[in-house]
Amino acid sequence: MNPLTILFPSKPLTRLASIFMVAVLSIFTTTTVVANDVATAEKRVIDVTSSVVNKLEQNKAQFVSNDAALNALVRREILPLIDFDAMSKLTLGKHWRTASASQRTRFISAFREMLVNSYAKTMVKYAGSTIRAGNSAQQQKPGYVLVRTNVTPKGASSISANYSLRKLGNDWKAYNVEIAGINLITNFRTNFTREVSAKGLDSLIARLEKAGK
Repeated sequence: MNPLTILFPSKPLTRLASIFMVAVLSIFTTTTVVANDVATAEKRVIDVTSSVVNKLEQNKAQFVSNDAALNALVRREILPLIDFDAMSKLTLGKHWRTASASQRTRFISAFREMLVNSYAKTMVKYAGSTIRAGNSAQQQKPGYVLVRTNVTPKGASSISANYSLRKLGNDWKAYNVEIAGINLITNFRTNFTREVSAKGLDSLIARLEKAGK
């Protein structure tokens, strides 16, 4: 005899029990997927950032004096973590929708190169830092995770570095970063929107291309 017929002798109750069991299993499965997503995204960020600060520490003198080597490290280690398509779209905001395909391609490339040149030298001061994650969380949309980390440079106070990531295939890519309370997307979008409104998108792209050389 089916055990359910003992506990739930009538057919309506049996169907209700079946629905309940399916709902419980669905909640359990969803919770497991979310936990796995958060853990995987968190590991991705920690692995990349820890690798970079350790390599900076091991060859600090070289990276301080050799911009090409420092930029190469950033390109090799950090760029694969970044979703520049999504970051560029969010940064340009409303102007992305009216940009041509050529303008979008140029902007993505110029924005990427500008970020590499602008932030590579800043990263040297974080050589040998300790990076720990904590309180990372699934965002409202499935496949999106906020990874929260604390970065503690040698002899200095820790700062927060939080990464918004989305799952692309089997990989996790960051489309926004907030460091010490400064949101990269919000900061650039405010400045870029003002510049595009005043001078046009082509002028902004030309300036970024120059800054990235």
